[in-house]
Amino acid sequence: MSMHDDPDLSRLAAIGDPFADDANAPARATEAPRIPGGEGASPTRSNVRRARRIAFAAALVFEVTGVILDPHRRDLSGASPLELFAGLAIPLAAATLAFAAVTQRGPHGLGLRARSIAILAAAAPAFFLLATLVGAPDTAADPRFWRHAAGCAGVTAFLTLGPLALGLGAFRRAFVAAAPWRTAALGVAAGALAACTMSLICPITGAWHVVVGHGAMMLAAGLAGALLAPALSRS
Repeated sequence: MSMHDDPDLSRLAAIGDPFADDANAPARATEAPRIPGGEGASPTRSNVRRARRIAFAAALVFEVTGVILDPHRRDLSGASPLELFAGLAIPLAAATLAFAAVTQRGPHGLGLRARSIAILAAAAPAFFLLATLVGAPDTAADPRFWRHAAGCAGVTAFLTLGPLALGLGAFRRAFVAAAPWRTAALGVAAGALAACTMSLICPITGAWHVVVGHGAMMLAAGLAGALLAPALSRS
């Protein structure tokens, strides 16, 4: 056939299709995506919210149980209503500030900026310190101050462990950004909740005893949360 002859297109049918067998094969079912380190689909948002509500309720039950079982809990019948209110309201307000850093939504449904999270996490213990020094009664000097403060710090540490463990489980792999600050805030919130419980247990109401014996665990738990963030809460 010369260059000027018309091509015979019918001869193209003789060329085999290398993908014919694959095209005629039945379609294979696709596998569901798997979570690294686990099996099955990821939990839905409603399940996550339910799990966090359960964790929060369990943390409250843990604190109430601590009050009931502590053999040295204070006799509230002799406490003034204002003193009792301050002892509960101040650490609860600190816990609310810290927990807002963990859960508060920013613009467009995203989390808060790292700077805002850091401010809230630091503001919680700072508020507890200032409000306690202003609002707690000025009692006489305690000759066994450090002994009493260390004993209360040990009890507060135990009361912090439950909420902190539950919080870390509820927010496992939940923080894409600013994970150390968010997890530190979670620790501060757990420590503040324990400080609130100590107001129902400890009979010593002096300002500096409350700050050192009850409130120092907020900083310790916050530091622990920041250190645990890469392994537990960072997404």
